[in-house]
Amino acid sequence: MSRNRFQAILGMLHFSVNADQKEGDSFHKLRSVFNKITSRFQKYLTSFKNFGIDKSLVLFKGRLRFKQYIKTKRHRFGMKLFLICDWETGYVLGVIVYTGKSTDINLFQDLGISGSVVAKLMDPYLNKGHNLYTDNWYTSPTLCTYLHKHKTNSCGTVRPNRKEMPNLTQKLSKGESISICAENLLCVKWKDRRDVMMLTTFHEDRIVALDKVDFKTEEPIQKPAIVVDYNENMGAIDRSDMMLSSTECIRKSTKWYKKLFFHMVDLSLLNAQTLYLTQSSARLPLADYQLTIIGALFDGYKHEKNRSINPLTKNP
Repeated sequence: MSRNRFQAILGMLHFSVNADQKEGDSFHKLRSVFNKITSRFQKYLTSFKNFGIDKSLVLFKGRLRFKQYIKTKRHRFGMKLFLICDWETGYVLGVIVYTGKSTDINLFQDLGISGSVVAKLMDPYLNKGHNLYTDNWYTSPTLCTYLHKHKTNSCGTVRPNRKEMPNLTQKLSKGESISICAENLLCVKWKDRRDVMMLTTFHEDRIVALDKVDFKTEEPIQKPAIVVDYNENMGAIDRSDMMLSSTECIRKSTKWYKKLFFHMVDLSLLNAQTLYLTQSSARLPLADYQLTIIGALFDGYKHEKNRSINPLTKNP
């Protein structure tokens, strides 16, 4: 395919009827395709025990009402996504696009926006005994209590000024920790380079020794068990972003819905490769897997061009 033809087709790429758009519906241009893709994410994997919820950012610097700035992300500017991942496989189970007040969630007043995002993503998996790991933007005593009532454990870093948080103001030396517990909640404050607050519904208050040695004291490094477990189980979403960064198919475009559509294609390929690896002993990298899929598409849809022979030419 020539470049000009590809760009002409790309320019015609559209997913909705503009006349059907309701006032204030910012996500209308992609909703139908987006919902079809995400519904299939949940369908083809029987999830394992541990989940992680975090933010992701799709690069976009054009004009967009719900464009976000997140300084900790690689792209910094773009469309913010909330993703839930299965930790065992890295499979993306669900996606929510942040569009401001029109974000597709049911807002719970007691949980707030962050808690409502978690409730939406976890809705298909409640009352099944899963473990959920979140960062301090989501974690709160109210959310942990809500999940525990629905037979779901939770663990995460938490901001000390969250509503209903205990007042742990004691100054600690490096390596020290204090804790306080309620009926179903354990709050741990641990001093590393700075104070770290953790909230959990299924950990014990104990210190574990790591295999690493402190280069100053030459003694094994010790951390609370909740911190060790959290570090091991968070990061599935960052890992998926890292894998897509070198193989993404996103093309430059001034239309936000086209960039987000291509990102969903990338996520679909990543999930497909994850499913393949769960069924195959071959360790096929994502880039090689994408080339295999492209080759299969060519084999299924290729056709020979009909070349007319000019009788005036000596060598047809």
